[in-house]
Amino acid sequence: MLEPLWSRSLGYAVRGLHFAREGELLLARDEGQILSLIDSRGGMQASARLQNLACACLSDDGSTIAAVGAGGQVWWLAPDLTTRRERSIPAPAVAVAADPFGEYLAVSDRDGGLHLLDRNGRALGQFQTPRPVHHLAFVPMQPYLAAAADLGWAGCLDLSTGNWLWTDRPVSNIGSLAVAGSGDPLLLACFSIGVRRYNSGGYRASTSLPKPCGLIALSFGGEKGVAAGAGHELYGFNAQGELMQTRELEHTPMAIALSAEGNRVFCGFADGTL
Repeated sequence: MLEPLWSRSLGYAVRGLHFAREGELLLARDEGQILSLIDSRGGMQASARLQNLACACLSDDGSTIAAVGAGGQVWWLAPDLTTRRERSIPAPAVAVAADPFGEYLAVSDRDGGLHLLDRNGRALGQFQTPRPVHHLAFVPMQPYLAAAADLGWAGCLDLSTGNWLWTDRPVSNIGSLAVAGSGDPLLLACFSIGVRRYNSGGYRASTSLPKPCGLIALSFGGEKGVAAGAGHELYGFNAQGELMQTRELEHTPMAIALSAEGNRVFCGFADGTL
């Protein structure tokens, strides 16, 4: 059973969480446009406000912290969250993801552009998607990038060829995306139609949960996962998508993250509690 380990208040509603599975660091983004870098025991390492902050990410090894802004800004941040490097893309940025070792960033924009950058800010490639991408994740053990819009489109891009391995058009809002280290499974939390499961060939199956869920997270191996959404419940499931446990929380989670082993869950709430 899941038992509380620690909590702290950030002051504003939590809107995003990223856990560095090797670096043991948690990056939280809140409604006050503040980023907070927190260790796995709840200790605050740094915090900073970024104007027009839209999204942020953290590489698995903790070496790269990046954020993007509604004005098209892309920021690479130091461990104290000061700006190391900045560049811009032509349209307002929507989402950002870092590869596990922080060598590359993927940034999406409001016009459906998907930009691949190296750690020095150099552009390596640009792709176009039918809808703006709101959810991005590098597949750690494959040269793939998982992407999903907030409604009706998802795909997996082979970065070695520049071709899409698959694309899909689920008739649903998409709340979040999670991917195992190997890329199988890749999960989409699709609210009322459940959790959609994919492998390298595309759509495989759907799993229904007791309540609609828009948040999802996976362990590195994909053998454990958690989902949350419309209620106060946190649902734990196995590699086959079977519901294994339910935990009643005091509030409805706004963001979740999971450790590499799947034995610790991090939750952010609307009252600013983490």
